[in-house]
Amino acid sequence: MIYKEYQRNHVILPGREDALASFLRQDYKGMQHKLKNAISSHSEDALTWSCFDILASLPSLDKAAALDEILEDSFNGNASLSFRKRGIGNKDISVHVGKQYTGISTREATEVDASIEAPGVLVFFEAKLYSAVSPAAPPEKPHDQIARKLRVGLDSIVNGEREFFFVFLDLAPADMMYQRKTKHEAVGQPGGGYKDKWRSAWLFQYYKVGRNNSLRPLADALEGVAHPPVEAVAARMGWLTWADLFKCTMRAALAARS
Repeated sequence: MIYKEYQRNHVILPGREDALASFLRQDYKGMQHKLKNAISSHSEDALTWSCFDILASLPSLDKAAALDEILEDSFNGNASLSFRKRGIGNKDISVHVGKQYTGISTREATEVDASIEAPGVLVFFEAKLYSAVSPAAPPEKPHDQIARKLRVGLDSIVNGEREFFFVFLDLAPADMMYQRKTKHEAVGQPGGGYKDKWRSAWLFQYYKVGRNNSLRPLADALEGVAHPPVEAVAARMGWLTWADLFKCTMRAALAARS
């Protein structure tokens, strides 16, 4: 659906109107992509803003509790990060939408759909709705979209003082999306449905699980960037669905009103 005004396509907290306008007018290579797509119901930026700006801006919202639920869902109930258990409170947590990050050593840069900064913690969220991950496009972009986020996130950690977590946000669980690939290949169709979205799940698993019991693909993707053992990097890669994010966001917003 195409709306007449972008405001109809976003959840906007009172007082955040100017912040949303500034977010949408961000310039990338001379184009305002966010503003161009802001009236489309297919805009992943609109959904990302609508969820994460609530988590960032609602004054009475318990950010630590909400983010713990989101991370719990991202790691199938086995998240190694809990803000509450680490004693990290609301005033120590910053939630950003569309922030630019630049690696310390490589100077590689990327815009992150949503990110969380807290003492000892950095979390990147890569959000997809109907599109798939962008592949590598040498020489300008020698790394695919997931590898680029991992590289910049890990390279943004000063002297190992932060643990870096990466969460991929998409329509369905990774295993269900990857099954679409198997199903369509069996009948001779390349991918099928939603522009080969199975590729996002495949690439995520390629780095997180590896091939032939080896995490060499992840190690190769991180070449030139200082990082913890690849086993630790892979363990901190999670997958979240929009449905779970919506539920966690609404639960937090309702709790803040009580």
